[in-house]
Amino acid sequence: MPKFKNQSTLQRIFLGKHDRSLGFADIDIPMLFISTFLLFFGIVMVTSVSLPLTSGTLNMTLSHIQKIFIAFVFALFAFRMPMSFWQKNSIYFLMFSLFLLILVFVPFIGKEVNGAFRWIRVLGFSFQPSELMKFSLIIYISSYCIRKYDEFREEWLGFFKPVFLISLSILLILLEPDLGSSAVIFIVSFSILFIAGAPLKHLLSIFIVGLFTFIGLIFTATYRIKRIMGYLDPWNSEFSEQLRASLSAISNGQWFGAGIGNSQMKEGFLSDAQTDFIFAIITEELGIVFSLVLILAFSYLIFRCFLIGRYARQNDYTFGCLVSYGAGVLIALHVFINIGVSTGLLPTKGIPLPLISFGGSNLMLMFVLIALVQKIKIEANFSNKVSV
Repeated sequence: MPKFKNQSTLQRIFLGKHDRSLGFADIDIPMLFISTFLLFFGIVMVTSVSLPLTSGTLNMTLSHIQKIFIAFVFALFAFRMPMSFWQKNSIYFLMFSLFLLILVFVPFIGKEVNGAFRWIRVLGFSFQPSELMKFSLIIYISSYCIRKYDEFREEWLGFFKPVFLISLSILLILLEPDLGSSAVIFIVSFSILFIAGAPLKHLLSIFIVGLFTFIGLIFTATYRIKRIMGYLDPWNSEFSEQLRASLSAISNGQWFGAGIGNSQMKEGFLSDAQTDFIFAIITEELGIVFSLVLILAFSYLIFRCFLIGRYARQNDYTFGCLVSYGAGVLIALHVFINIGVSTGLLPTKGIPLPLISFGGSNLMLMFVLIALVQKIKIEANFSNKVSV
């Protein structure tokens, strides 16, 4: 019979009921601190992007805070559930995610923006199913690699069962179209399969097929070719207005920035200043020095995910290990792509900056992933076994 006598009401609300006495000391404090810092900084920057102060500014800030609250509710639910719940029900989350990806093409349900069907409109809120699919694939692949360990490592059929579902997910996202999210899902899935011990020949075959498919998709769409042209010659190409504005913003910031709210490039030059190019505005207003600090903060958050994954493996907690590594890789890709696009390192592609960019779907994804990594740390009882 579970014993809860040492848990306060507040502990039960946040930690749930467990068969041992859990306290807040089990929480990974460094990860919580960095996540909270990034979250509140995101509120500041979303507000700053929409300055000068108007009703529109307040509406955007309040909308962002509302999305944070909704994301927190989902994260709290995820955190209270034991990891065994996610492991046992991973296939159902995957099937539900596939259903939602199909639903985006249904008239009056799917929402079209700039010719792309990536959103579902529900009760006045827009939701991006591809973000849920990223989460679902992380828990499904992690679960499958454990349940079918021998079959997965020794037989082609056992390996290609999850690959088929991964490919189906990517195909539906490509039809939206969304090449960026497809690439992210491919890399995260590939990383989990690699960490789980998939045979190298199987992984190599998938990597080659994926690479040539990715290249082929670029050269079969005119707008993607234009993006590549703008990326190769941003100062002379007519297809790189956003990249030029982003680079100009970074240049304007110099070492210490122009000050919060004083960005010039947000005034009609960067159309996605609050989402895809928010890093450029951060650098313009706060400078290169602060941007480096921000990159270090993200790096430490990712490091904590990998560190918890490592110790989960040391404690023979394989599912927790794979989920932690998957979460770390996903966060790292989002940070790398967003900053890479803003700085001209990568071709233009819309990927939000985790915990900072305006947008509810990605906030929910990041909140839930961080909550699960925290849960993994608690369940492995690292605070009693190993100092993390």
